[in-house]
Amino acid sequence: MRIGFFTDTFLPQQNGVVTSLLNSGPELVRRGHEVFVFCPKSNVKEFKEMVIYSYPAVTFRPYPEFRIAVPRGRDRAPKLDIVHTHSPFTMGFFGWRVAKLQKIPRVSTFHTLLSEYVSYVSKLGKIILKPITWEFCKSFYNRHRKLIAPSKMLKKTLRDHGIRKPVEVIPTGINTDFFRPSDKTKARKKLGMDGEKIFLCLGRLGHEKNIDVIIRAFENVNAKLVIAGRGPAERKLKKLTVGLGLQNKVIFKGFISEKLKPIYYSAVDALLIASEAETQGLVVVEAMACGTPVIGADSLALSEIICDGKNGHLFEPGNVEELTEKIETFEPSERMKKIATRTSKNYSIEKCTVKLEEFYRRL
Repeated sequence: MRIGFFTDTFLPQQNGVVTSLLNSGPELVRRGHEVFVFCPKSNVKEFKEMVIYSYPAVTFRPYPEFRIAVPRGRDRAPKLDIVHTHSPFTMGFFGWRVAKLQKIPRVSTFHTLLSEYVSYVSKLGKIILKPITWEFCKSFYNRHRKLIAPSKMLKKTLRDHGIRKPVEVIPTGINTDFFRPSDKTKARKKLGMDGEKIFLCLGRLGHEKNIDVIIRAFENVNAKLVIAGRGPAERKLKKLTVGLGLQNKVIFKGFISEKLKPIYYSAVDALLIASEAETQGLVVVEAMACGTPVIGADSLALSEIICDGKNGHLFEPGNVEELTEKIETFEPSERMKKIATRTSKNYSIEKCTVKLEEFYRRL
């Protein structure tokens, strides 16, 4: 099959959508398909045999990490068998046009709860823009033949908000050969980490990630928190850390390369995640693949992956006191680590791409 991925975000950006493309695309190529990526302007011309078509783009000022591509009317795409859109903006609409002109099926993955990001556009976002955003999503996604949701909880959320097209649950897969357990002592030595109990918060530092909840939880615990990543909330989070006098407990590492992620996961006692808008939570699966339990908010996809008391713990979203207690009493057993590793096997690239391939064939 000749498959077109249409996305409004791609390299050099690093986020869940890009990870999904970089994981599933090459695996589809390995399985004998051709994959074409249509995206905003990128210096990447080819990635592991995926062919990249990039278009002029302008920066979206309220959220500078995001760039809006501007395909022109005369732009054409190669002959495809399937159009798979990964976002509902200009490249998503370009995918519509290509599917219509070539008379082929168009499907879409609902990666992001856009309703949780409207605060970047306006402080009135939660009051005014949330319902408008869901109306926009209904208009876009209800025009596809079928949809993909990365988790069962997201599928239910789509139904609750009026998206009626058939939805299949297909998570984004991870490389379980790359993300695997390694010796904690050696990992800590390599990263220069010291301390009896060390926890990790890894990923983009967005306001919607609620990392401030995690930082506040460290006021009354004898442990260290390593924050690895960059994003629009970074300055605010550093200011909060100083304001609470937690500079000796909370360490900001900035952006870390992909090759260092398994070492970071292996070096800590648990990954912490307080986001209430995770449609899958790739970092959760990556951490578990490294044998690292996860303490996460009991919300959406996190409650689907984290089994309380078995491969990690859940806490009430936004409840600093409960999270503090979970951190204070946390003891990572060998059994918990093994269950975490076993959980991650359900999210291997191979298993998830087979599901995606079968989904395409049924079209």
